[in-house]
Amino acid sequence: MRKLKIEIKKLSKNFEKRFVLKDLDLNIYESESLSIIGESGSGKSVLARCITGLTEFEKGKILTDDSKDVMRMSSKSLNEHISKFGILFQNSALLDSLSVEENLKFTDKNINLSEILNEINLTKKILKKFPSEISVGDQKRVGLARAILKEPEILILDEPTTGLDPLISNQINILIKNIVEKKKITAVTITHDMTSVNEYGEKVAFLRSGKIEWYGDAKKIYDTKNKNLKNFIDGAL
Repeated sequence: MRKLKIEIKKLSKNFEKRFVLKDLDLNIYESESLSIIGESGSGKSVLARCITGLTEFEKGKILTDDSKDVMRMSSKSLNEHISKFGILFQNSALLDSLSVEENLKFTDKNINLSEILNEINLTKKILKKFPSEISVGDQKRVGLARAILKEPEILILDEPTTGLDPLISNQINILIKNIVEKKKITAVTITHDMTSVNEYGEKVAFLRSGKIEWYGDAKKIYDTKNKNLKNFIDGAL
């Protein structure tokens, strides 16, 4: 049985008195690939930010594998918690004024990039280029490389295929699958792309109206009798 990595209990988060998340419960297990799906504005990215400790919330608990409550952590403990995560942002979030090499070495100039370039299927030629000089697909690869560079315990993938054509999306999905399986990393993917879910998702949490409306094995999602989930799947395919 896999070890519980993150336990979320009755999590509520609101913006200007409007609840984005309401009494949400969710467990995330070690070395598990969890896909969090839902319509735009359903709170998927907000949930991810709460999990990482980057966003505060009004109610509930987020407990780590050593039973520490994220909301009750000291500044030092919170920084240590945040450092456990690698994040691939939706727009890759590369710094335009820095080269690819400088982006990757931003927090540690002594990192050897040869191995990481092999993992994302890019050559050293790309290191001297700037983000604006490479394709959106390669920007995603570089963003993914930065996310896994420090061997994080948990990988957060925020809409990893947004803005990509089907061919490049498929390549990115396969790349993520290979990395997740090779490193046995805990992965949480925020997505509306069912292709990503089908490629490397193990568990799926369907978020609607601030709550988890369906949770289960990715392979069983198409057998669901939940009408809202069925409608979401039909619209996403």
